[in-house]
Amino acid sequence: MPSTSEEELGRRRFQLQKEQAIEAAIEKIRRAPDAEWASFSGRDYTRLREILAEIWIGVDREKWQQYAFSTLTKADIRELLTLGGAAPGRATPRATIEAMDAVISHAKNTGKKP
Repeated sequence: MPSTSEEELGRRRFQLQKEQAIEAAIEKIRRAPDAEWASFSGRDYTRLREILAEIWIGVDREKWQQYAFSTLTKADIRELLTLGGAAPGRATPRATIEAMDAVISHAKNTGKKP
């Protein structure tokens, strides 16, 4: 059996950490009363997972830990899906990541900087 390089192990750890973080976020969103989770389709769920992955990659881990996914509303999720639907399959522009961060941070309507 060939040995696995440190670089490959690092990539695998990164992928595992990302998947665990996204799964935890989805579970919090799913349980959020204002998210109205049942109103979303399987396609929405898949796209939301992809969007959360892009956000996880695009923000600091400390910022990710501060997100209160359980406070997201149906409107917030719809906005994330709209923002993330601009160019699926392509690298998400920094400005889009920042707009998504504002939605999740609830900073877009409060005037706070994300």
